[in-house]
Amino acid sequence: MSKDRPPIYFVRHGETDWNVQGLIQGWTDIELNQKGHDQARSVAQAMTRVRDFHPDFNFVVSPLKRARQTMGYIAEALALEPEQIAVEPAVTELGFGVWEGKPFWELKASPIYPPHPEDRYFWRPKEGESYEDGHARISQWLDRLDRPTVVVAHGAIGRCLIAEIAGLPRRDLVELTVRQGCYCRLADGNAWWFDANGDAA
Repeated sequence: MSKDRPPIYFVRHGETDWNVQGLIQGWTDIELNQKGHDQARSVAQAMTRVRDFHPDFNFVVSPLKRARQTMGYIAEALALEPEQIAVEPAVTELGFGVWEGKPFWELKASPIYPPHPEDRYFWRPKEGESYEDGHARISQWLDRLDRPTVVVAHGAIGRCLIAEIAGLPRRDLVELTVRQGCYCRLADGNAWWFDANGDAA
């Protein structure tokens, strides 16, 4: 059963050229492409219409540039001061080690990559992290939260966040779809996705 947590608004960073090319990003510091900037700008505007926003919200962002660029649009739309935004290593993307910069299809075709979702939860690439590692650090970060939070982060660590809040099993965690150009409200053990118009996605 999931723990009682403050509401969280999760935003995945906008699109990058590596997303388009199907390349594994991990800790590699890739910038948004033009579509990614447009997505981030649209999501930022959608978040100005969220009804339960309050000045006491936490605003947390991954150290990686693509997430910080996305948060920049949210900060501008909500008129946040720089000191209101915390750069948080705990929400950095999972590290994919030696596989970063290589195409996902190559990893999935490799005999070292487990075919079953539950086994992929524990699989750790050389010089990288497993979903189990990411899940552990996101859980520890969540235990420190004491108020509602907006977090801008990444796809794989986003799966860990959503699964922890919603109490999902490991096999479901690794197969979650984490969208760009949308935001996710996590509260009361549930996850609701909204598009850039604020409509259910």
